Amino acid sequence: MLVFRFFILNVLALSVVAVDFVRYGAFTQTATYSIASQLGFFTSLGLNVSYLQIPNSTYGYNELLNGGYDILTGTIDNAVNLRFVSKKSVTVLGQLDGGPDLVIASIPQIKSILDLKGKSLMVDSPVSGYAYVLQKILSLFGLSLGNGDYSFQVVGSTIIRYQDLIRDSLPNGTSVYATILTYPFTAEGEYVANASKPTVLARASDFVQPFSSTAFTVAESSLGNATKRTVLTRILSSFYAANEFLANPNNKQCSISTIAKQLNVSMQVAEAEYTAATDPMTGETSSPGGNFTVNRQGLLNVIDVRNQFQGFANLTRGFDFVSAIQPGKGQLIDYSVRDEAVRINVTFESAC
Repeated sequence: MLVFRFFILNVLALSVVAVDFVRYGAFTQTATYSIASQLGFFTSLGLNVSYLQIPNSTYGYNELLNGGYDILTGTIDNAVNLRFVSKKSVTVLGQLDGGPDLVIASIPQIKSILDLKGKSLMVDSPVSGYAYVLQKILSLFGLSLGNGDYSFQVVGSTIIRYQDLIRDSLPNGTSVYATILTYPFTAEGEYVANASKPTVLARASDFVQPFSSTAFTVAESSLGNATKRTVLTRILSSFYAANEFLANPNNKQCSISTIAKQLNVSMQVAEAEYTAATDPMTGETSSPGGNFTVNRQGLLNVIDVRNQFQGFANLTRGFDFVSAIQPGKGQLIDYSVRDEAVRINVTFESAC
């Protein structure tokens, strides 16, 4: 048995009297989540975390605002759109990653981006998440959604699109051609039988970099509730300790085996997942300072890409994005829970 201990300075004293249940909404099981779940980081702080698969972004963020989720991880682009355009009170506690293995992937018969002309492309939503990155990359190849060079199929979250892609069709038999994939499905796709193996046509990091992607997001109202805030602090602390574990190269083999167990994949696939998750530019350990700080330039790039394709058409003319992304109470980004979370002492034991 290996014993791992994280001693973080300025310990925040928390009394864990009973187990608290946490409803965690997510689009994918990240490497950080896999480690926190499998190695006991959540239970060490008295948390029973239920992973709730988000079927699509509209449902996911509505659930968050309606109290169905206590916290979710999703693209920061969604939070930007909801906060600035829809005037919804969502708050980003921190950034997890910069889009690990974020790619445009297609069925085997499609060999290049230009082959997508006249085709329909699967998305979660045409106005959220990665749809704007997809438009950005295709525009650089001369293809425009607005000109009708391709169209969007609204399908749902990445796990649904991945399943449809390797099946070559929607459940009703409608043909599919390409979509955006990310961790863990890009690496999984590399080990699918050749007849169904997706073709990676482009990597987002070759066109937009840095790029802020997955963010810990909550309803702003939960920050003013002392009980909810304490639970949020503990879950973010659990994620932080797990992320520190992932970032430590001495834990590589343990991290790989943990990812393999959580995702139910081979060690070969899990090693590819680990490589993506620890990529210094896009991975889950790429946050500036290593403490879930949002990459400012990455966020500005998210805003810029959305703006290029009229994603802020309904926003007040002259909106000041630079001021709007400054962290603080009542802002899009609020680091106060994060700051409390990183001061917690997390001690746990795990067989690995």
